[in-house]
Amino acid sequence: EATTQRLITALGEESLKYETYFKLIIATGMRRGECCGLQWGDINWDERSIHIQQNVVKVTGEDIIAKETKTVAGGRYVYFSLEMVSLLQEFQRECAWETETYDGRELEDTDYIFRRHGDRLPMTPSTFAWRFKLILKKHGLPPALNVHSLRHTNASMLIAQGVDVRTVAGLLGHAQPSTTLDIYSHAFDKNKKL
Repeated sequence: EATTQRLITALGEESLKYETYFKLIIATGMRRGECCGLQWGDINWDERSIHIQQNVVKVTGEDIIAKETKTVAGGRYVYFSLEMVSLLQEFQRECAWETETYDGRELEDTDYIFRRHGDRLPMTPSTFAWRFKLILKKHGLPPALNVHSLRHTNASMLIAQGVDVRTVAGLLGHAQPSTTLDIYSHAFDKNKKL
């Protein structure tokens, strides 16, 4: 709880790209590669939803590949807050400016939200993992934390709010609610005691 607050404060001091990426995972519980695979067209601003359709993986020595997510059946949807809307829109304006300035074109729905400079390729999870380690170090946060633990932060917050296991499983993209229970049973138990 306190660590999460410190982390969120620390992220506010990062560049917009990194702040957006890490806060988006805390806000939605997306997998790291899923966040890398997002395109601007995956966002529905009216519903404040994101359609997760692909997962970016980088195999050492090979090209970056965006493949279908673990959960097939047309991907899944996650939802975000009004606070996240303003952060995403601010980042979108920055990306639009960069695309026009450096690439001489307009930002498109098929552009990756987190893309390599002057490229139509997504950034990879390892880039963010490396940056995350630097952020932890700079702010004296527990070095054991990693980008994946932000997904756990999201799940714990949902459980603490009393969201049922089936819903949590759906948001995290677990095919079986039993998977969610295996990982988070302690959190569900703790919540029942409250």
